[in-house]
Amino acid sequence: MNINYVLEGESDRTIVFIHGLSDSLQYWQKLSCKLKDDYQILRYDIRGHGRSGLECEGFTIDLLVDDLHSLLLELNLSRVSLIGFSMGGNVALSFTLKYPEMVDRLIVMSSFSENDENLKSKFIEFRNALNISFEEFYDVIIRYVLPEDVIEKNREALECIKIQSAKTANIEGIRMGIDMGFDFSITDELSLITAPTLILQGRDDDIISMHLANVLNENIADSRLIVFDDTKHNLLIGRNFDEILKLIRMFV
Repeated sequence: MNINYVLEGESDRTIVFIHGLSDSLQYWQKLSCKLKDDYQILRYDIRGHGRSGLECEGFTIDLLVDDLHSLLLELNLSRVSLIGFSMGGNVALSFTLKYPEMVDRLIVMSSFSENDENLKSKFIEFRNALNISFEEFYDVIIRYVLPEDVIEKNREALECIKIQSAKTANIEGIRMGIDMGFDFSITDELSLITAPTLILQGRDDDIISMHLANVLNENIADSRLIVFDDTKHNLLIGRNFDEILKLIRMFV
């Protein structure tokens, strides 16, 4: 299948960014611009997202992990640091379990290793909205992703993003991502992760609870949890950007 990617910078240290549900490699654009002078940066579109193909009737986490593995082999990258957001964090965690020798550092943002009742209810809400239209899905999820003050300040820009995204969104790919989330459960395997791990979480995240962030932190031996106040699911809002950039540099 075709995987859309961008590889930037020249360094023996490579950071791989893995985006979340309904996003694309563009999610990491600002971070990439700040880091590519010091690291080699790989961003790519997950199967069924952005400009990558779908070419299957349903994907699993193992399939997404093998997509990334194939891409790294194609680019002759044998050891990298992984940074995954939300669904991308699921991929990063699972990749680290399957190919531990290839992962130097692991950063997991707003992600989980199992479901709780709150997360299951959100998946149902997102899927029901997506069945109506992408625009309905966007309107539902945005209030969980961004704090109200950020939404209010950027309301016009967010409407423009919704209109443009609706033109290119792969509805089936997003639906498969939601369905995959229902079945994701790897907590019992987390103790096998030996890569140093940084867990970043928004305190007010209504999708991924603090409980699920603590599950990651308690089960990954060499891990550290950092919580951002006044932050929902999307950690990369203006007031957090410099701190997250600093954390990535220090950790990687």
